[in-house]
Amino acid sequence: MANNFGLFFTRDGTVVRLPVNPEKLPVERGNENDDYNVLGIGPIMVPRDPSLRVVNISSFFPGRVFPGVLTPNAFQPPEFYIQFFESAMKDKVPILYTPVRYYENGEPFMTGDTGFEVLVTQFDAEERGGETGDFYYDLELTEYKNYAPQTMQVQESTGGTTGTTGPVQATAETTRSIPAGQIVVGSVCIANGQYFYTSYGDSPYGNGNGRRVVVTRIVDQSRAAPYLIQLESGGALGWTAAASLQVVSTT
Repeated sequence: MANNFGLFFTRDGTVVRLPVNPEKLPVERGNENDDYNVLGIGPIMVPRDPSLRVVNISSFFPGRVFPGVLTPNAFQPPEFYIQFFESAMKDKVPILYTPVRYYENGEPFMTGDTGFEVLVTQFDAEERGGETGDFYYDLELTEYKNYAPQTMQVQESTGGTTGTTGPVQATAETTRSIPAGQIVVGSVCIANGQYFYTSYGDSPYGNGNGRRVVVTRIVDQSRAAPYLIQLESGGALGWTAAASLQVVSTT
């Protein structure tokens, strides 16, 4: 049976799957709670927000295809992956990290974890003697949160008397109208077709069967299944085609 458990990374519409899964997948998340000693009470702890999640992956990029490679039909040499992660770190841009989990019998689990954006904060690769062509690596990914401020248009209104100025008014940017039936991120749809574990439409693992879903991501339209969908309750499903979706509403 094929191993459908996979780790995917998306940047600028390019989806990369690790060719070999790591032996373990630690995800660290601490907090920065403060300890104080209060007179008359003693030690107390003040809760703070959890820190950013950190994912550490250690594995290798094979130089040749072998039976354990998860991407035999789309095999890439080690330099392809090395360039992908090194450029993401150098360019300081976030990439989407998506773990897709399956049991050995093909049943998905932890479908509510649809992944999150990360920054590559460390990437080390090395060659080892006796394993020509293979590159072993340690990859550290740190959760990314968009901190860009929202922008508003400020308009100065003039009063009725020449030379006088009225109060300054701040208005939100007018949003564009979305044509009826157009699928966008956030669209609630009825899914009636197959969905897949990648946007390339390989290895289908389910059918919408008329369920209400939400579109959470859209990638290159040239791909077979460019729409990532999840249940309204939050459970991830997979990637599907536009023909499988009927728009109900758009948020």
